[in-house]
Amino acid sequence: MRGETMRVLIAAVVFSAGAVGQTLGGSWSATVSLLPTTNLVRSELTLTTTIAGWRVGATADWQGGHGLVWGTAEVTGMLGPVESQGLVLFGPLATAYIYALATTKVSLGGLEFTVYSAHVGPDIPGYVLIGGPSGGMVGAVRATLDGVSVGLEAGFGARLAPVTFVHIGGTTKTYPVDPFPGGLEFTYAKVTAKGIPFCCGITLSGELGFTKEEGFESLGLALKELPLCCGVTWDVGVTFTAAGKAVEVTPRWPGIAGCLSLYGDALVSGTSWQGIGLYGLKVRCEVGECTYLEALTAFDVGRLEELLDEDLFQGAEYEYVKLGFCGPGCCGGKYSVTVGTYFQAAGGLFGLARVEAEAAVPLLANFTVRLALRVPVGGPAGLSLGWNFTF
Repeated sequence: MRGETMRVLIAAVVFSAGAVGQTLGGSWSATVSLLPTTNLVRSELTLTTTIAGWRVGATADWQGGHGLVWGTAEVTGMLGPVESQGLVLFGPLATAYIYALATTKVSLGGLEFTVYSAHVGPDIPGYVLIGGPSGGMVGAVRATLDGVSVGLEAGFGARLAPVTFVHIGGTTKTYPVDPFPGGLEFTYAKVTAKGIPFCCGITLSGELGFTKEEGFESLGLALKELPLCCGVTWDVGVTFTAAGKAVEVTPRWPGIAGCLSLYGDALVSGTSWQGIGLYGLKVRCEVGECTYLEALTAFDVGRLEELLDEDLFQGAEYEYVKLGFCGPGCCGGKYSVTVGTYFQAAGGLFGLARVEAEAAVPLLANFTVRLALRVPVGGPAGLSLGWNFTF
């Protein structure tokens, strides 16, 4: 089940729909590079149908220069009060079976119970021990009591956290549950509470997590709607982790929301406190639903990217400024535009390293066109055209 995997799955969906007289639906999205060369970057086709109340689908993902790289089969439906969803990820050109995820959710008396089960195929690096491939589950309970949202999450050989698989050509797929080698052993637990009344209209939210191996993992505390004056309020949050601390201060006033984020950690030598090390500073101001201005400066790029678990900069870059806005488009949709400028310490005009711009414009109710432009200083420009068509 390698090169024929997705052809078999798509044929099964089409045959099943025809056999029971159901209508096929789905979507087709693609991206084509126009500059510096013209070639197909990516094309993804999804076909779905409904059989006996269950939604059944298959997705084939082609990557330019590599052919059919990813394949996914999914099924979703209800069994009484139980909502179930399952998916299987394949790599038709290389490893056949990569990942499987099953989610079961039931709501009873104001409580929501969810069980996630995940499994990784036998040939995925980093996930296989002598005892076999990795697999595990996570149980989560959530409820709202007198306006306070509380939750308990426990993992047994898995974590409710994104897992990313890298396949042919460096393409990736990301899913919400990450299994660990070792089987169904207790892995971690997390307790959350949001919207706890504090005083004077102020609410408190908290999150505490710990693992079997390291004990304490993270503690997050946030105060919402601290009054300042003239209708202006502040949200203040701090998150403590083993890697450092992040502090966020968000001012809010009618029509405008702003956010100041500081990323850093305490500097300790032995038992002596040496001060505070700042890794980065981010300011984000929002006006309306999707219009914003965001600026981030990294004082220590490596530590900041480690703390945020993101790849933000390239080469010697250390700072960016982004502008995003949107507006009404065709057929009830919205267009959106994002422009980002990245800077380095030396070189280029004012240290400018590259400019990136993305736009999405709906032309029909079921057809959206995307444009992406990348202009590095001293390098060739890149321009791509994409679209998303649903049927």
